[in-house]
Amino acid sequence: MTTKAIEHYLKNYSRAIDLSQWPTDLCWDYALLIPVCGESPDFLHQVMQHQSGQSVLVLLLFNRPEGHPQSQLWAAQNQSVINQLMQSSARVLPLAAGHQLCSNHQGVDVLLLDFNTPAFDPKLGVGLARRIAADTVLALQQMKVVRTPWVFSTDADVVLPKGYFAVTDDVMNDNTAAISLSFKHVGDDVAMDNLQAQYDFKLKYYQQGVRFIGADYAYIPLGSTLIIRSKHYAQVRGFPCRSGGEDFYLLNKLAKVGAIHQPTTPTVEINVRFSDRVPFGTGPAISQLQTLESTGQVMLHYNPLIFVRLKSWRLALIKYYHSRQMPDQDEGLNKFWKLEEVIAKALLQVNNETRWAQFIHEWFDAFKILKSVHFLRAQYPSIEVGVLLKSKLYQQIAGLDQYTGNS
Repeated sequence: MTTKAIEHYLKNYSRAIDLSQWPTDLCWDYALLIPVCGESPDFLHQVMQHQSGQSVLVLLLFNRPEGHPQSQLWAAQNQSVINQLMQSSARVLPLAAGHQLCSNHQGVDVLLLDFNTPAFDPKLGVGLARRIAADTVLALQQMKVVRTPWVFSTDADVVLPKGYFAVTDDVMNDNTAAISLSFKHVGDDVAMDNLQAQYDFKLKYYQQGVRFIGADYAYIPLGSTLIIRSKHYAQVRGFPCRSGGEDFYLLNKLAKVGAIHQPTTPTVEINVRFSDRVPFGTGPAISQLQTLESTGQVMLHYNPLIFVRLKSWRLALIKYYHSRQMPDQDEGLNKFWKLEEVIAKALLQVNNETRWAQFIHEWFDAFKILKSVHFLRAQYPSIEVGVLLKSKLYQQIAGLDQYTGNS
């Protein structure tokens, strides 16, 4: 992916802000994007507390969804943070469309992207926020304002670790499309911490299940832990504009054009909190879990037999190029995915085993794996965590992972 190709993306697909009034005498090593909606005034200090001395431009995109019951409250909170940020910055340079470049706000340079009014279409939400900010990062990189060709993405409820920006220095493979950092949730409320631990177990169990299947989509998609190589970001045409799951769908595309690097360190700390800023994700999930527990119900987990069946089915698909035999004992998956039609069409374009394996990788992607898991729940009902932990299949799938929450 060349510079010209990135320019093509910026020209034809970008949602970057107007940078025609950008000053020519400033530059940074890194750029970090953070969507902001209804946060406390000190959130940026919390996020950046371990990043002193870094040459970084932080893009804060203030937004809120139209029609949400909290939208007006969030508008007022956003405006309060915007006002404070501008008042406490050493220098404020106005840009086009009401955006501001705020120098040295508590030691941090901030590009304030003001989309507080009007509110975003709720169907676009946080995906649009990340898209605008990330596209703006690419534009600044093309202008040589930002030197490092990576887009650092996080959220307002995290603490970034020491060594966060240096993590790209260890990526030697030019085919690495993105980095998905390790994370842990932290809090000081025992009940909330327990809810979060249960949900984190669900996330990690699913990740282990995908890895057991043999697919290269075994990561946990969190926008707060994501670092994307700019050329690959442009190649897949950026963050999808949607109210949730934008990280899932972006990584799904990135994993088809490059590798997803998952270093064990450093670790991003994420605050445990309830949230309804987005329709689904960690915040809504623990809220739903709290509701379950209040009614005497428990969280259920995928039956490990689902992952065993999917592993066999996927392996049969890979072998098909030589065997020419449709997967048997498919549990209805062949019909569900209209597999005969898919294979017939693919064989018109594939003429070797390597390309066939790549086709299976691209076709049976993170989205289709998740849909297949949900489809197989009819044959293999979900189970309680106590039953799951006693299963030998779970131990095989999850290896040494341990569940640390209370059931």
